[in-house]
Amino acid sequence: MKQSVSKWLVGLTIVFPPLQSFSYAHEPLFMMSHEAPGKGAFDLHAAFHHERHGDETEREFASEFTLGFTRDVALQMSFPYASISEDAPSGLTSKSSFSDPSARIKWRFWDKDLLGKKYAAAFAFQSTIPTGSETGRKKPVFLTGLSHGREGLRWYYFVDTRYRYAVAEADGSRPGDQIWLDAAYGIRPRLRKLEETDVVFFVEVNYLRERPGGLTGGAKNTNSGGDFLFISPEVLISPNNRIMFKGGVQIPIAQSLNGNQEKRGLAVVVEVEFRFGF
Repeated sequence: MKQSVSKWLVGLTIVFPPLQSFSYAHEPLFMMSHEAPGKGAFDLHAAFHHERHGDETEREFASEFTLGFTRDVALQMSFPYASISEDAPSGLTSKSSFSDPSARIKWRFWDKDLLGKKYAAAFAFQSTIPTGSETGRKKPVFLTGLSHGREGLRWYYFVDTRYRYAVAEADGSRPGDQIWLDAAYGIRPRLRKLEETDVVFFVEVNYLRERPGGLTGGAKNTNSGGDFLFISPEVLISPNNRIMFKGGVQIPIAQSLNGNQEKRGLAVVVEVEFRFGF
């Protein structure tokens, strides 16, 4: 009985930050979550993203900073460096540069704590800051999203919906609008003691509907957009409550493409997250 009670107490310190200052929230990699770091918390992320799309390979390295203004409101800034290469018939071409930074504000507008679990929902708005660089754009891209989730001692779930809109460039070209619907299930196989490494596994299901984009002159690009379904297994490892290692692979399992296009390949994300407090 004593062991059972001690496990619950340890689990509560994982789930509820007030009982363990600035403890990590566990959230999926490819979708949006309701998580907020808490007032005075400061997160630093180093992220690597690799994606293959037909003959094109894109790699992105990003430094991300998240600051908790209040318990439920957080600002995130991201500064990416992108490298894009294409294995074309004429030979391998590539370009690399600092890409468009982005700013995101997240508001967790509903938060309900119960014994051993928490339910919450959040709204987020994000905008890129155009740089006109070799891998950036001259017009912004906006993203809005709603998310809901449940955190527990053993298991989690998350659901979200996101909409991305890219403003057309001066010549009329633009990527197509995107609508995402995502769901994730997470499990902690073993409740840890405070000095032990915590491990959580997630699996996401991601659905994307992408509308055709625009060509130079504003004509619709009929060879773009479509419907995509992905499954994304992930692992999160926390040696302590100040650092977390994350890794995941997004695997396409169904693709319905408009016109003549190359299929999407795997996307890989690796992150290291550090947490500080003021």
